Amino acid sequence: MQTNSITNKKIYDDFESMLNNKKRNSFIWMLKIILISFFVLASGLILFFAPLTLFSKKLFLNQNIQWFLVFSNPTLERINYLALFRVFLLMGIFFYTFIKNFSNTIEQKEAGKKYLGWFVTYLVFSLTALVLLFTFFRQNTLDYYFLALISIPLLILDLAYSIYKYKLKRKTDPLIHKNKNLVIISNVARGILVFSFLIILSIWVFSIKGNKNDFLNNNIMHNFFLNMFSQRDVKNLIYLILFLIFLAIILFGIKIEKIILAITKQNKNNNFKEKIILYLFLGFVVFLWFIRTFFYKNANDIIVANKEPQTYLYLIGLGIIVFLFIWYLLINFIKKFKVRGLLVNNIILGFMLGLIWIIVLINVLVFKNKLETNLSILFGGFFSLVILLIHRLKIANESYYVAMFLEIIIILMLATLLISGLNSILLANNNQSFYNVSSKLSLEQIFVITTAVLIIAFNLALMINLFVVLMKLTKKSNNIYIERN
Repeated sequence: MQTNSITNKKIYDDFESMLNNKKRNSFIWMLKIILISFFVLASGLILFFAPLTLFSKKLFLNQNIQWFLVFSNPTLERINYLALFRVFLLMGIFFYTFIKNFSNTIEQKEAGKKYLGWFVTYLVFSLTALVLLFTFFRQNTLDYYFLALISIPLLILDLAYSIYKYKLKRKTDPLIHKNKNLVIISNVARGILVFSFLIILSIWVFSIKGNKNDFLNNNIMHNFFLNMFSQRDVKNLIYLILFLIFLAIILFGIKIEKIILAITKQNKNNNFKEKIILYLFLGFVVFLWFIRTFFYKNANDIIVANKEPQTYLYLIGLGIIVFLFIWYLLINFIKKFKVRGLLVNNIILGFMLGLIWIIVLINVLVFKNKLETNLSILFGGFFSLVILLIHRLKIANESYYVAMFLEIIIILMLATLLISGLNSILLANNNQSFYNVSSKLSLEQIFVITTAVLIIAFNLALMINLFVVLMKLTKKSNNIYIERN
């Protein structure tokens, strides 16, 4: 009788615990849906109103982005500096607070409703940055300095959340989150980064003796950075190396917790899996916007009947991309073609992505017409992301290095689409700034090459993994053979 009652009590407790976990997971899932919906909507607004939000057209004469990234005279140089500072600061805050919020919701499954306050606060920062992208267009330099001070309350929020997270994880996951020194190092590094940024900005603005708006002429800080990145001598080379080392140490310190967890193989790659789904949602918005850029006047050369036959050779490459996509569908959805095994599936994925982006690279380098470039990038990006989505739905758990590669590859693909689309908008306004880089290649070509090289590196990593597995199997079979004989 007593045994039965104890057993029943255990069953009741397990059921209650399971029910509470289900409620917490449902609540966290609801927060994720809110965040993804907000991010998709906000990203769509930013992209479809890119001349206003990203190119800051209200800062330029007659609201014409023909002068964006044109530094031909002191007035345009000053306006472009303000436009670039504005977009990098606000977009940085928007993306940082959103990604931070999204990652936190994944990590806070055990906290449930306790995370709601943090969720709302980070979301307010994201929303504030979004609103300012549409409304903040000032000519006064001091206004941008005061805008940068938003980094202080954001830093305070990060530090407070870090302490809260450490106290929570120390109770729920004490074996992994037991070292408070890592939390201290991370927080100190964050503080150094923010205050270094503000100190440099303060010197830049307040060292001006005359008009504060004239922050480029005879400015100590401006001249220092300009010389460091432009003049080729030993002194500036040393300054540049020290500056890069400083940034590397600070970024290492900020990410030290995750780095240590990854080295000790205690890091769970749930974040990667969730982020890949998020990037695919973002990809859908980017594709809709990218298709819209095809219709900007003067952005593309229209196909006409009297064009020479070789103009259409790029269509062969697009046809091969479609064929590779159909082949991948057959491998995954036709029963007799299906393959099993995580490594084999990853090798097939890497092989398909590699072939697709080599074709895109050839098209972009050989055919210089903007329409051909855009179509090649569109086909390559779209079919690659659909392949990645199929792979993600098929494979539940990825190894850490594969997840990292896939995340970076998706980011680069989306960045390539964004650069190509933004270039179309600039060309529609008679602006060729993306072609005026210190290279024989355009900015689009550089991004395509980078994406292709990263995918090749991914394939090499998979081949190394395959070689290691085969070596282990060979060694194991040899040991079995020796034991039998």
